[in-house]
Amino acid sequence: MRKVIRLGDATSHGGKVLSCAATHFTVNGIPVACVGDLCSCPIKGHQGCKIASGSSRHSINGIAIAFEGDSTTCGAKLLAGGASFRTS
Repeated sequence: MRKVIRLGDATSHGGKVLSCAATHFTVNGIPVACVGDLCSCPIKGHQGCKIASGSSRHSINGIAIAFEGDSTTCGAKLLAGGASFRTS
């Protein structure tokens, strides 16, 4: 099972997730990230990036939840900080 992305998790470019619009949905007390949430990127020209891909099966208010391996608009991959959850 892929791990869910949360506020503060890293990207493969050395950035991190900066915002989570669905602050009411948490895993281990940390908000879960969705498509459209902001992330940082230290690579020149990659400022203002957002989470670009997410799960086709899991969403919050119709917006896809991001999981490890999903991408950002600057091309980085999202790296989970260790949290996962199960659904039924």
